[in-house]
Amino acid sequence: MNIKKLFDAHENEIIENRRWFHKHPEVSFEEKETSERICKKLEAMGIPYEKLLPNYGIVATIEGQRKGKTLVLRADIDALPVTEETGLSFASEHSGRMHACGHDTHAAMLLGAAYVLNEVKEELCGTVKCVFQVAEEIGGGYQEVLDYLEKIGGVDGIIGLHIWSAIPEGQILLYPGAVFAGALGYTANITGKGGHGARPDLTCDPIKAACELALQFASIPSNFYDVLDHSVVNVGIIQAGTLGNIIPSEAMLRGGLRWYKDGGGEKILKLMKRMAEGIGIAHNVICELSVDGGVPPVMNNIPMLERAKTLLKDMEGLRISDQADPICAGDNYGYLVQAYPGFYGILGGGKSDEEVYPQHHPRFDVDEKAFRKGAEFMTRYAIDFLR
Repeated sequence: MNIKKLFDAHENEIIENRRWFHKHPEVSFEEKETSERICKKLEAMGIPYEKLLPNYGIVATIEGQRKGKTLVLRADIDALPVTEETGLSFASEHSGRMHACGHDTHAAMLLGAAYVLNEVKEELCGTVKCVFQVAEEIGGGYQEVLDYLEKIGGVDGIIGLHIWSAIPEGQILLYPGAVFAGALGYTANITGKGGHGARPDLTCDPIKAACELALQFASIPSNFYDVLDHSVVNVGIIQAGTLGNIIPSEAMLRGGLRWYKDGGGEKILKLMKRMAEGIGIAHNVICELSVDGGVPPVMNNIPMLERAKTLLKDMEGLRISDQADPICAGDNYGYLVQAYPGFYGILGGGKSDEEVYPQHHPRFDVDEKAFRKGAEFMTRYAIDFLR
């Protein structure tokens, strides 16, 4: 089979699909038109699929001529609540919604892989499941995928790609171990006793406690938690008070934390709760810490990763990234590779001749030359894995 020749024939369609997805972004759990577009493309190819109800996720199945292993190729498909400022001819038609993280490219690349795998299915030994997952941006969609995979008796492996504007086009990061960080959000509600600004001695000031708590949280990565695990504890919101001469009764902190080692999140939260309790006692206030969502680190399976690296010799214009560090982003794909062996390849999409804007920026964009390479990489891995 001549994979390169097949992708030469499908490259324009991959780009066309990406542009359509980019022009019609839909945020988490609202991916109705996106899902319908994917289904129409699958129907045109004669690829059977199932919907991951009650939402808009899809699983397409490509059966090889002979029985064998089962591999999942996964892409997320939701957009972000961002107003686009790229000026692209195919920019978002919907104000306040944009594919600012590259999920439009993920969906298009997976469809591209499906085109070619379907054309060579008689030469495959096994089954490929193409999973289009909803709602990743808000931590959703993964449970329907896990439930489906459990229903069919599990799979032998799972792979995915995430395009990344900070890595130049033509490169791919295949990082051993945790390539994306574990992440979760937190809220600290502090309740004290308010009063007049002129008599702080008659109050239990939640603002002073909040400020001390913010500084203590920031000290966790360097002074209290494993210095060999790159970690972050940030404060993004501090809210308290209404007037300058009033000490309020309540204050609130909100932020997030990141880590890479297994169990890191639990250890950091334990430290945060201990600090909140101590500062509460010192200031005679109540500090209550709650957790908002969260995802585990994305742990790449090293044997599968090494196998993937050997395939690059057959690919034109794609090589291992110069970057040697993991990425401090989160993705609930981490739950999928907790359940099944797999990896997340980070595909370079940075344009060499333009200013690069990061993921989630209103001017985020990536080089279209990367899409065919991503689809081809997944296809070559699937064929090799099932061989």
